[in-house]
Amino acid sequence: MPQYFFRARDAQGLLVSGTIDADNYSEAVKAVQDKKVYPVEIKEIIQGRNISIEFSKVKVSDLAIFCRQFATLLNAGISIANCFDILRQQTSNKKLRDVLGQIYEDVQKGKSLSESMRSYSVFPEILINMIEAGEVSGRLDMVLDRMAVYFEKENATNQKIKAALTYPAIVSVVAVLVVIFLVSYVLPTFINMLTSAGAQLPLPTKILLTVSFILGHFWYYIFAILFLTALSLYRYIKTPEGRRMYDWIKLKAPIFGNLNRRVITSRFTRTLGVLLASGIPVMQAMQVVEKVVGNVIVAEGLKRAEEGIRQGKGLSKPLSSIGVFQPMVIQMISVGEESGMLDSLLDKTADFFDGEVDRAVSQMTTMLEPVIILVLAVVVGFIVISIVMPMFQMYNTIKY
Repeated sequence: MPQYFFRARDAQGLLVSGTIDADNYSEAVKAVQDKKVYPVEIKEIIQGRNISIEFSKVKVSDLAIFCRQFATLLNAGISIANCFDILRQQTSNKKLRDVLGQIYEDVQKGKSLSESMRSYSVFPEILINMIEAGEVSGRLDMVLDRMAVYFEKENATNQKIKAALTYPAIVSVVAVLVVIFLVSYVLPTFINMLTSAGAQLPLPTKILLTVSFILGHFWYYIFAILFLTALSLYRYIKTPEGRRMYDWIKLKAPIFGNLNRRVITSRFTRTLGVLLASGIPVMQAMQVVEKVVGNVIVAEGLKRAEEGIRQGKGLSKPLSSIGVFQPMVIQMISVGEESGMLDSLLDKTADFFDGEVDRAVSQMTTMLEPVIILVLAVVVGFIVISIVMPMFQMYNTIKY
């Protein structure tokens, strides 16, 4: 029996590896997934050769288009196999196109759609579970419509956050480059002129000249230190302790923490609402939600909430102990549990927090702009003072 080497990520996003025995790579993928991890790479070891099969998630925007087109084709009365034959020909994403071709062949051989999709690990867990529920209920087209809306809203939220961060990032980078240019090339020439004229350099000017000298002669050391620092932080974040610390900072950061908590709340309520509306049991739905919230601390809180649900405490009380969700969310979930309309209220709550995310993004942008301006004003003011002070001293010397 062939042996496979695999690399995969667990529920916390940490990388794990090992070897397994399987008849073929599809069985190898299934065996890896049975370990409750997500394959990143699988290599078949054959006489010293490695045959690699790479796995990575498809972009949210591509998933939205896929679900929308798939639902439209099903509503038109086209069979699932023919749908995938059409979809694989018109999909622009090469990775998704290759996977759709493989799924088309699997469906032709009589494999169920959800089972086939689970074998290739390019789709998120929520989509696979939803499609499985759609197959069982016979409402696959309705499920795909819901997933299309879900991914469209998820993509819209991601784009809003990226757009809000783009302007401050560009301004910051340009400002840093301009300051470095002034300090490294323009300022030394100007100061040399003042020194030649007999001007005495005050402390701020000497500090600026020292910074200029360091940037001009030791920039490669600075670059190496910054690179090694960034690499060390990246590796630390990949450890369990580092990932927990990073996710804690994301929740508690002064400007970004509020935004992250609202994004997590929106993602949690929308995902859980969609799963429950499609007939997924609460416990199974919670296990899926754990993997999509994108925060280890919240995922651990949701796992503890599952234990509370098993003990008959319901959903609202265990969730309140996490400390991330606002009282309104807990109250809405409590009302939904009592009224039997939990999926509907979760969807309404998600819509509300989508608006809250928009407001948080606007608030974050409004707060970042003055902070950037203030920092630039301090830096530029220091440079101006460093230049003007020796000029005044030289003027006073000539005057007297």
